[in-house]
Amino acid sequence: MLNLIVRAALKEVQAILQKVKTVDEYFHRSTVASDKLKATQKTGGSRAVAVKKQDVATRWSSTYYMLERCTEIKDPIISTLALINASLPTSSPEEWEMSREILYIIRPFEEVTTEVSAEK
Repeated sequence: MLNLIVRAALKEVQAILQKVKTVDEYFHRSTVASDKLKATQKTGGSRAVAVKKQDVATRWSSTYYMLERCTEIKDPIISTLALINASLPTSSPEEWEMSREILYIIRPFEEVTTEVSAEK
């Protein structure tokens, strides 16, 4: 039930989520791109964190985790895409900000889901 509620709410921002998912899938499928992303992260002084938090239609929380990871490593993603594949649809600065706002709004649902799972 919670999955249906959150999924329905996320339909309003589907265009942003689709861009993030496309980038996420690109790094998931391409070892060259994934390796370049890790190298970019290390060069920038942060620890290398793989994107690979795939969105799964039956689990709304997978969208949350994908969006969280991509937002967390936004700058290395932007840099890497500029170097290797400018043809992917990338998010604008406003869409990255909206991604942070989406996370803020759906974080309580993720926390409740995590608490319920821990109690089982």
